[in-house]
Amino acid sequence: MNGNEKKRRFACLSDIGTKRKNNEDAAYCASSPFGTLLVVADGMGGHRKGEIASKIVTDELSYSFSQNRRGFSPERARKFLHRALKKANKRIHALGLSGDDYKEMGTTVVCCLVTKEKAVVCNVGDSRCYAYRKETGLTEVTTDQTYVELLFETGKITKKEMENHPQRNLLINAIGINASLVEIQDLEVDLAAVDKLLLCSDGLYNAVSKEEMVALVAQDVDVSQIAHDLIAKALANKGTDNIAVSLWEKE
Repeated sequence: MNGNEKKRRFACLSDIGTKRKNNEDAAYCASSPFGTLLVVADGMGGHRKGEIASKIVTDELSYSFSQNRRGFSPERARKFLHRALKKANKRIHALGLSGDDYKEMGTTVVCCLVTKEKAVVCNVGDSRCYAYRKETGLTEVTTDQTYVELLFETGKITKKEMENHPQRNLLINAIGINASLVEIQDLEVDLAAVDKLLLCSDGLYNAVSKEEMVALVAQDVDVSQIAHDLIAKALANKGTDNIAVSLWEKE
C-alpha cells in the first residue's frame, strides 16, 4: 500500500459457500459522524426464508442508523440497537405467521455500534463478535445462545465435547421465532483495549481455525482485504455454509 493512501477502517462481505443454493447470510457496515455500525445476520428456514429474515434485520438496523442525527452514549447505543432488533423481530415473526411460505423463518444477528470510546455489541443466536489486539490475539466477546453452550455452562459437557456434539447447531434464541424478543445479549467493549473488531457467522468460525483467523486479522492491510482473505480461507477449507464477516479497525 502506498504510504499516502488512506486505509479503510471498516468493511463487510458475505459469500454463498461451496454447497448452498442461496446465501442466507447478510453483512452490513456503514459510518456516519456519530459512529460506525457493523452487522452480521445468519438466516434460517430454507427456501429463501432465511435470506428474507436476515435482510429484514439488516435493513431495520441500517435504516435506523441512516436516520440517526444524534451522538451515541453507550446507553443510547444500547437502546438504539435493542429498539431496532425488536422491530425486526416483530416484522419477521408476523411474516412467519402469514403462511406456509414463511413458516419457521428466523435469523441470528450480531451487531456493533462503535462510538468514540466504546463499542456496544448486541447478540442474538450464534453469530459472533471477536476483539483483536496485537498483544493478546483474538478474544471471543459474545457468548453463543445455543443448546451446547447451555450444557457447557451448566457443567454437563466439556469444551471439547461441544465441538462434535450432535446438537451443536441447535439455537435457543433467534430473531423472529417468538412474538417478543426478550434475551438480547449486550455488552460494551473498551476501544482503548482493542485494535480491530470482527463480526462473523458460524460459516466462518466453523471452517477457519482460531489460529488461521488470528493470522489473517493481524495483517497490516486494508480491512476489505482481510474480509476477502477470511472468506477465501473458509472456502479453501471446504466451508459448505454461507459465510459473512464485518470488520472494524481503530485509527
